[in-house]
Amino acid sequence: MLDKGPVPTNPSMEWSPICEKEVAEALRSAQNLKTPGRDQIPTFWLKQLTTTHNHIAEIFNKLTEAGSILEWLTAGVTYLIPKNENNGNPKNYRPVTCLPTTYKLITSIISRRMQKHMDKENVLPKEQKGCTRETKGFKDQIQNSKAIL
Repeated sequence: MLDKGPVPTNPSMEWSPICEKEVAEALRSAQNLKTPGRDQIPTFWLKQLTTTHNHIAEIFNKLTEAGSILEWLTAGVTYLIPKNENNGNPKNYRPVTCLPTTYKLITSIISRRMQKHMDKENVLPKEQKGCTRETKGFKDQIQNSKAIL
């Protein structure tokens, strides 16, 4: 790979510490009944224990400052769910991996920040709907294209 020198930085992209408000916003949109991963922390309790939000923000800031990810944070627990009554055939199982609630929370915060930046800087053209908020994504765009054609 060629070294092209330092990457220019955009001042509007500088990282700011995660705040308690961002933790609360991310938790508001999180689903209560999702099975937690290895951390075994149900989202419901994080929503209810609002006094922990500031501490969660502090921990997330330490994680981002460290520049490395802890292994337990990204490791999921995989369950095999039977597709039908024929349990003797491995093909009849669907793997479902449950990621830690903490991982889902921090990635939600980072995703929200990225979306705000893309909206503010007009990074994606309005025709690009595959990975933006408040759209039905790929399937919706295919249906629109088929209707137009």
